[in-house]
Amino acid sequence: MAVISLPRTTLLVLCGVPGCGKSTFATRFFTESAIVSSDRCRVVVSDSETNMAASGEAFRLFRHIIERRLSLGRFTVADSTALTKKARRDLLNTGRKYGFNVALLVFDMPEEICLARNAGRERRVIKSVIAGMHKALRQTLKTVRDEGFDEVHVISEHDINGSSFAIKINSHEVTLPGPFDIIGDVHGCCDELVMLLQKLGYRKRFNYYTHPEARKAVFLGDITDRGPRSLDSFWLVKNMADAGSAFYIRGNHCRKLSRYLEGRNIKIANGLEKTVAEINGLPDDEREYFREEFINLYREAPPYLILDRGRLVVSHGGIREEMIGEVTERVRNFCFFGDVTGEVTEEGLPVRRDWAKDYSGEALIVYAHNPVPEAVFVNNTIDIDQGCAMGGVLTALRYPELEIVQVPAFEIYYDRAGFASENQALRRQNELLQDDPPS
Repeated sequence: MAVISLPRTTLLVLCGVPGCGKSTFATRFFTESAIVSSDRCRVVVSDSETNMAASGEAFRLFRHIIERRLSLGRFTVADSTALTKKARRDLLNTGRKYGFNVALLVFDMPEEICLARNAGRERRVIKSVIAGMHKALRQTLKTVRDEGFDEVHVISEHDINGSSFAIKINSHEVTLPGPFDIIGDVHGCCDELVMLLQKLGYRKRFNYYTHPEARKAVFLGDITDRGPRSLDSFWLVKNMADAGSAFYIRGNHCRKLSRYLEGRNIKIANGLEKTVAEINGLPDDEREYFREEFINLYREAPPYLILDRGRLVVSHGGIREEMIGEVTERVRNFCFFGDVTGEVTEEGLPVRRDWAKDYSGEALIVYAHNPVPEAVFVNNTIDIDQGCAMGGVLTALRYPELEIVQVPAFEIYYDRAGFASENQALRRQNELLQDDPPS
């Protein structure tokens, strides 16, 4: 065993005898905030890790913290012995409740190693207890693969000490089945975004929007530039992502703004000038706070998302079937810009190949980036960028219902290569057809 790959929506259950190295392993491979330790919970509720009388309260806190993290979509490590079938079943059911991938990591360490490590710990467990737990471990190894976990990994001392051993968390893989509301390029159209969220049934709570039926919004990047309220759009999306009611992936305008905020030499054009003007209007401390928060959101975001266990893939600019599951520079660029040829049109726009016409995969691919007047399914793909900032509409695709929900732009904020006039003409034509349908 060299690398264990896990989706970002994983509850990783650690199972092993005291002294097997679970906690040391956890701190080596995961952030402190991701680890929920039963021993630590015992300290929190009773000031003592050895207070076994407080175990009931400690485990209630243990399960509560895990649930709260899963409700926010956070990768979580459950650090307890988990040597009884009931303990494992309870954690498995908790993960299932939130649509998480539930993986079990069993530490198969010799009893003598556990005893030796135990002797050097501040909180020691008596030998007879370790012997009993080791016996339970042996029984667990016989049956645990039939308990319903999505993944079971058994690791040895040799595995952990191997130079090639690693844990990889795939930020682009989300196991949640939905339902989702996938939203195309916002481009600073915050008023339209609020109207769309309300139309979809989201309600404001504190500083973010949430859905009473636990639907989650999925933003396809390019949340700033061109429209009048780019900073407000960013904060709305970020607050929803922080609250666990939304996912966000990168767009090419997000990339450009991130580079600008990092101090790189970036051409301020194509709508970025509006965002920069908003940023420059902030007080110094608020400007720095926005810079840090935007860069952090951008860096943590994946280039695309695999959702509903592979049935749905979302990307800003699209993705080819053979790219799904990979994260390389080539894949990132495709997700940002689509299938560009390197040439430009007379209007200075990049020439793109129509990759969707050749797509034949089973996963539904939802993307944006290239504004088109109408959202149309092509070979199990759909472009939901209808150019809101250019006088079109802001579009959401409800999944799994596959229903289109839209709100019109309040005005034309940015016209590019005549898209606004062409789009308005098409919308007017559609309105006339609805008023006077053909016989």
